[in-house]
Amino acid sequence: MGFFDCNNTGKKYFPAFLILFLSLSLIPAMVSAQDTEYEKWKKQQEAEFKEYQDKFDKEFIEMLEKTWEEVGINQGSDFYKERKPITIPKAPPKPTVENTAPKDDTPVRERINIDIPDAPEPEPIKIEIPPKESMFGDIETRSTNINYFSSTIPFEYPTQLRALYSPREFSMRKTDNKRIAEFWDKVSRINHDPIISYSNKVREELKLNDWGYVLLINDFANTVYEGYDKKLVNLYNWFLLTRAGYKVRIGYDQNDVYILFAVEYNVFNTKYYTLDGEQYYVIDLNEDKQTPSSIFTYTGSHQSQSKKLDLTIKEFPNLGDTKNVESRTLEFSFNEKDYSIPVSIDKNLITYFEYFPLTELPVFFTASLSESSKKSIYEKLAPAIADMSEEEAVNFLLRFVQTAFDYKTDQDQFDREKYMIPEETLFYPYSDCDDRSILFANLVQELVGLEVVGLRYSKHLATAVSFTGNNVEGDSHYHSGKKYIVADPTYINASVGMTMTQYKNEKPEIVSLQ
Repeated sequence: MGFFDCNNTGKKYFPAFLILFLSLSLIPAMVSAQDTEYEKWKKQQEAEFKEYQDKFDKEFIEMLEKTWEEVGINQGSDFYKERKPITIPKAPPKPTVENTAPKDDTPVRERINIDIPDAPEPEPIKIEIPPKESMFGDIETRSTNINYFSSTIPFEYPTQLRALYSPREFSMRKTDNKRIAEFWDKVSRINHDPIISYSNKVREELKLNDWGYVLLINDFANTVYEGYDKKLVNLYNWFLLTRAGYKVRIGYDQNDVYILFAVEYNVFNTKYYTLDGEQYYVIDLNEDKQTPSSIFTYTGSHQSQSKKLDLTIKEFPNLGDTKNVESRTLEFSFNEKDYSIPVSIDKNLITYFEYFPLTELPVFFTASLSESSKKSIYEKLAPAIADMSEEEAVNFLLRFVQTAFDYKTDQDQFDREKYMIPEETLFYPYSDCDDRSILFANLVQELVGLEVVGLRYSKHLATAVSFTGNNVEGDSHYHSGKKYIVADPTYINASVGMTMTQYKNEKPEIVSLQ
């Protein structure tokens, strides 16, 4: 009997386990059918995208083949109208002024909870290349590693790329727009979607901003075309960054090819070309070349290009080796008491930011200290100011920044203008007015919890602090309805409210730090 009469009722039942068995036996077929449908849909989507991409590549190549225009260079603007002073003054004793307003002596510890981070644990970087078949299919590839600061990043790329040109082909023949269009035609025929997808995965793992991503792509381009002419490396950089959606251009003269970047902010002391109404900066990623007075370049852009280079530093990159730390002791005196502040500096960040573009000040003002620096410096500074009033705490931090560092201009220290993030100011032997202002603003905001603005003079940068009460005396400026008291981290021994004598009659530009 094919059915069971469990209770002798005359009714016959199909066993439950058999129903389950038959149901389960159908699942593989159903899943297989679903997989087949999904694979078909996926392949259709990929084919449509490829057709879409090919169309734009074809249009772009046709545009590149047309006559390029010669464009003259624009000199990059200087942040300061005049050269910064070689020496800095010491402040005279602050005159005693009777202040009848009630003093707010509420200690800092009751206003802000200062978070001293634990010693940072190393964040292991686990970047694995997906199986070759899932990225490139049957295309022959080569595996390699990129040494990105302290991280070793595995990469894979089609071997066809190195077969497109001989190592010295670009240096032996004249470079013009026809050859550049030919380059794009050749390279775009190789599927780069896996490379862009994987580089974005690496970017996310390393917490890179746009600048860090550009450096990653440059390292990859140099690795693929190791031993080849640098012109080819620049062209491949241009191709990859375009594929990634960035507004970059290529230009050439009789000697070289140049990558041009559209950037969200002004980039000071950097030459640029005006193309289609936008500024494109010459940011050399490989070697210190002379920027030509004019280049040949094209008008228009690839359809995939939609974003400018954003230099904002929202978080520091994860560069791998957290043990790459250098120690230094900073010493100063305040109210006849000596202080010794040991600091631990992340050397990876120093290397990473060495040639960071000289962009708008808020980008640097919003950069914090590394976790290792915070722990070492906050452990000493936070307890020292915990029982001080706001004014006394700010004066304490002023004296620290004014006197714990030796002064030297960027031109004298680096032979170029350079803004330093707080970590760099702790590391380098010298600092100037903008570096000290950036560090001081960071410390006041983090340790005292007060708002700070920058004060930009013709050849000097200072800061001003907004106190919670109205009882702090001295020179002041108003911004967005708030009163800010001058606090100059470069004016040696100056207290809150004191402006350098030579800038007493100069109205500064107020720089918002947000």
